[in-house]
Amino acid sequence: MHDVIIIGGGFAGLSAAALLSRRGQRVLLVEQASLLGGRAAYFEEDGFVWQYGQHSHRLARDGIAAQLFERLGEPLDFIDTRGADAYLYIDGRLHPRPEGPLDFLRTRLLPWRSRLTLLRLLAKMLRARPDEWYNRSLLDFYRTWFSDGHVERLLSFLGFTIMAPDPTLASAGEVIEFMQRAAKAKVKQGEPRGGSKQVIDTLTRVAAEHDCALHLSERVDRIVIKDKRAVGVETNGGRYEARHIVFAAPVFHLFEVAEEQHFDPAFVTYAKGIESSRGLSIDFVFDEPVTTIKGGIIGVDVPLWVKFQTNIDPTVAPPGKHVHTWGMLFPFGAPLTSRTVAQTEARMKAIMEEVMPGALGKVVRERKLVIPVINANVLKPSQSYPHRPEVVCKDVDGLYLIGDTTRVHGCSGDLSFASAMALTDSIGG
Repeated sequence: MHDVIIIGGGFAGLSAAALLSRRGQRVLLVEQASLLGGRAAYFEEDGFVWQYGQHSHRLARDGIAAQLFERLGEPLDFIDTRGADAYLYIDGRLHPRPEGPLDFLRTRLLPWRSRLTLLRLLAKMLRARPDEWYNRSLLDFYRTWFSDGHVERLLSFLGFTIMAPDPTLASAGEVIEFMQRAAKAKVKQGEPRGGSKQVIDTLTRVAAEHDCALHLSERVDRIVIKDKRAVGVETNGGRYEARHIVFAAPVFHLFEVAEEQHFDPAFVTYAKGIESSRGLSIDFVFDEPVTTIKGGIIGVDVPLWVKFQTNIDPTVAPPGKHVHTWGMLFPFGAPLTSRTVAQTEARMKAIMEEVMPGALGKVVRERKLVIPVINANVLKPSQSYPHRPEVVCKDVDGLYLIGDTTRVHGCSGDLSFASAMALTDSIGG
């Protein structure tokens, strides 16, 4: 019998496995895929490290991912990106991305009076209480005090900090909570050397060194619940029992392996109604450098992000190869069709030609990924911190929920790391 069974081997499940096994818990992790990492998985091919989309870690050594690895005694090796040139894309042009108060005062994105308005907005956010604004949008927060149209256009940049660039959609409380943490950090975005490979390999190694059993290509069919307590799982490979069962996947998948009758109807309704973001990611490979940009690009009037991977970390490609990853969110709530994908790809490539003329003609390989779930939980008001389910399940004893749909602070992968730490604190050991 195991102490803990973890269902899912993404960032959350792997982190929990490493933390708990290191504390002496007997852990079994079951992952239905052949690779660990979930939505951050990677594989190596001919000298390339191919990742499933892009994965940075907010606030680098001051961020949530770094906290988890410090707990493990395995500090992440971050690339020093201080001083790297980063840009905003707006109106068909690139503008240097402001990173602090002085940059906001100097930016040519805004007229002088608007720059002052933006600074006053940021000051308001640093003094605000997030819990008073989780249920309101970022646009609501802004319009409570300001009415400058130039600044309002830039709200999407602030929304992008939580991967919700639409200010009518982003929870003001979530943006405020992140901005307050970011104000204390020296580096706003962390890039682990080797990308997700370093993260996943380290977690896997720590878990294995502490006798965690890792079952890949094994599907959980059912969580066994008796007398309102989770006691084990049934898989296509057998039946296992444990004192604690951890569901480390988006909670809207929970009812694929657990009967709804065991849970409060309000929780079931909430979980089934969670809305996710999705998008297109394309890795472009070149045989020659086509730009020297290291800090990436974020779109203001289009939900675009760009990482020039080999410009900051040449270890992810063989010598002489240059990889840039471009990503764009699909319209929120729109059906995912071949037309949507084609339009998004065409828009992405048109922007590449605008900002790097001639680069598209130098592409020697493309790797296109249609990603049906980027962030499982879009941080809109109804899915903000106070509304998400807690790590310790209220309805079924011995059942825990971790990942980016649970009630911890952060965004994207940070939610996975934070929930793994919260789980470990709850279970102990």
